[in-house]
Amino acid sequence: MPLALLTGGGSLIGEGITRQLAARGWTIAVTDINLELARKVAAVAGANAEPLALDATDRASVDAIVADLIARHGPVDALVNAAGGMRGLGIQKVDFAAMTPAVWNRILDVNLQSVLHCTHAVLPGMIARKCGTIVSIAASRGLRGGAQASIYSAAKAAIIVFSQALAQEVGPHGIRVNTIAPGNAEARWKTADSDAARSPLGRGTSGDDIGRAVAFLLSDDAAHITGSCLDVSGGTTLH
Repeated sequence: MPLALLTGGGSLIGEGITRQLAARGWTIAVTDINLELARKVAAVAGANAEPLALDATDRASVDAIVADLIARHGPVDALVNAAGGMRGLGIQKVDFAAMTPAVWNRILDVNLQSVLHCTHAVLPGMIARKCGTIVSIAASRGLRGGAQASIYSAAKAAIIVFSQALAQEVGPHGIRVNTIAPGNAEARWKTADSDAARSPLGRGTSGDDIGRAVAFLLSDDAAHITGSCLDVSGGTTLH
């Protein structure tokens, strides 16, 4: 079975991704800084998922996890960068003028640097094999920004443009790179329906909505899609 490395796997989005990939025959390394949450999510997929503790902002830890997975399971076929957020980090919305460098560096570390670390760690193996797929979870805020979330918006926008640039670099090696911009998706601190009133479809974005989009972008059905940003917001973003 193909192997996917998932960061931020302990989230409800991570759970949706894990569930959908497992249903399609993937083996998933469900990583999260909170191992107990990773274990709960991995249990959804049974034997197809392995929970692992990982701080995706720590490059040495990322390198160790990738090396261990390759040694035990073989090549990493796909990377799904889902680590991120702001409220989940205990950071409340605030005007940029009132934000401290320590706070904005934390947001950038979790939302952007984690993507750079994990992507850089898996690329050598993918380039050597001339195949691989990378999907990073951005956000609707990365498409048009949001008040009191300026650094979060900047980090998510950076993921989108970074992925577009990287797709051009690694496409000749048979590697596809895409992003997904969820709407106001469900999280452990709120329900998906908190955004229902703004959606033409009458409901918020669920983890399984994101999981199905990830599964599509990793599949052969998306073999000619790279450098794209897929809006999965139920029409709330209209990208």
